[in-house]
Amino acid sequence: MRRIARGLVTAGAVLFSTLAMPVTAHAVGPNVLQAYSDQADWSVVDVRLNYGSEIDKVTVGLRPVGSSESEPPVATVTDFKQTYYVSQWEGVWSSPPVHLDTLGDYTIDVEATNTAGETTVQKDAGTLRYRKQPVFTDFAVTPTEPDIEHRTVTATGAMVVRDPSTRETSPFAGATVNLDLGRLETTAVTDESGHFSASREIQEGGWARAQYEGEPGWAYSPIRSITPKAAPTRFILDRTDFHLTANDPLKVGGTLEYQSGDQWKPLAGIPVEMDYKDSSTSHAIDATTDENGRFTLSTYAYGNTTYEVGFPPYPYNAWIQRTAHVDVNVAVTSTTRFPEFTARLDEYANLEVTGSVDVVGNYFSGQVAVDIQYSPNGSTGWTTKKTVKTSFGTQFIVDDIPGYTDGYWRLRYAGSTTKDIKGGTSKPLRRNRSLTRIKGANASPEPVRKGRTITVTGVLQEAKPGTTAWKAYGGRKVQILFRPKGTNTWYLMTTVTTKTNGSFSKGFKAQKDGTWVPVFLYPDSKHFVGSGTEDYVDVR
Repeated sequence: MRRIARGLVTAGAVLFSTLAMPVTAHAVGPNVLQAYSDQADWSVVDVRLNYGSEIDKVTVGLRPVGSSESEPPVATVTDFKQTYYVSQWEGVWSSPPVHLDTLGDYTIDVEATNTAGETTVQKDAGTLRYRKQPVFTDFAVTPTEPDIEHRTVTATGAMVVRDPSTRETSPFAGATVNLDLGRLETTAVTDESGHFSASREIQEGGWARAQYEGEPGWAYSPIRSITPKAAPTRFILDRTDFHLTANDPLKVGGTLEYQSGDQWKPLAGIPVEMDYKDSSTSHAIDATTDENGRFTLSTYAYGNTTYEVGFPPYPYNAWIQRTAHVDVNVAVTSTTRFPEFTARLDEYANLEVTGSVDVVGNYFSGQVAVDIQYSPNGSTGWTTKKTVKTSFGTQFIVDDIPGYTDGYWRLRYAGSTTKDIKGGTSKPLRRNRSLTRIKGANASPEPVRKGRTITVTGVLQEAKPGTTAWKAYGGRKVQILFRPKGTNTWYLMTTVTTKTNGSFSKGFKAQKDGTWVPVFLYPDSKHFVGSGTEDYVDVR
């Protein structure tokens, strides 16, 4: 954009004859939006235009506020250049400082012409405040780059009152100046020479500016940048490598320091975090440094991983460099658990086991061997009765394991040194039933003549787990079986119910030679099957 140096325009120096044109603008000419005194210099005329074709010329006529539109201007200004670009259709054109003989307010009449020769005349487009103006001079902030140990900044400057007609200035004493120092607000009062000064310890960087609000009007200083100089930082950890067992506590301790010259000093009250390195999801563990810069980050060991200790995204801290970080390497010995283990002992002392083994810590695929073990007392003498091939997290079922009438069962995984898995055992389960027997089982007489009666007798008894005492087991069904001579097949001859004392008796007509036996064949879930002694009877 072509720049034209500002100059002074003497009142009445340029004829403003074109302002006699009708007020109504040409339909396609520039649109005059505003005209006003420039904020930085009230003697400068700003004209805001909206246009379709480029602006070729801007002319302004000034007349005292309240005067008739037909009155000739006291000054005509033609030296304008574009000083602010709003968009490709809108901008602001500014004049040099205007020289008028009399202070006061002046109505601004605008004439704007585009390169197509289309002209718009806008009467009373705004007001020029041609008055003595309060102005900030020499506004500065020291230092502009404070550091963590020197956070106090000082704003200095002066206020003067400028006469637009002579451009002379005089000190503005007793003015209350509002200061914004990096979002910290304070005030200062100008002394007899118009100078002011204010010092504050700031919390963060930002912008510094001064503002005056009062008579004879508002004034604004230039904006100065306050950019804290961030100190280098470092993390010093007590340990950076750990080898733990899965679910063990993991405590990462260390100190956060910042550099001051050739020294490193502790940083207090700073949030730090530990998260999985290069992870797309966040599971950060947080802590805040104490007065000595110390911190402890606590979690649990889950699997082999690398953590990164560093700074969280928020809050931002302008006084320190937040790029420091350090890796923490964690190796984990996995453990095993048995989320499922049941054991059922049937009436024939056969065991059925359902179970699963899982790994805690690092995941592993492939087959593993799980032992099914037995102990008479649940603490010593464990022996493996069956080994199952399975995989972690998979249910298995094993039946028909020859069992015991009483004892303890458990699952055991031995572990793996190559995979760094610690073995383990399940909680023991005691499984038992009451023993049953038929005492004094007898088929008589022996021998017996064909057609005569054979009587089968006996007493059903039970022995509770952990005892050796046999007691009558009354009110129970006993099956009497017969196997003819020369065959291997048993036939159910009848079912009898034991008396209160456990005894029973049943007669049969003798038909042929064979073996008789009473059997307690269908016990409940707390008893084993029991039987009496087989008795051969010769039928003649």
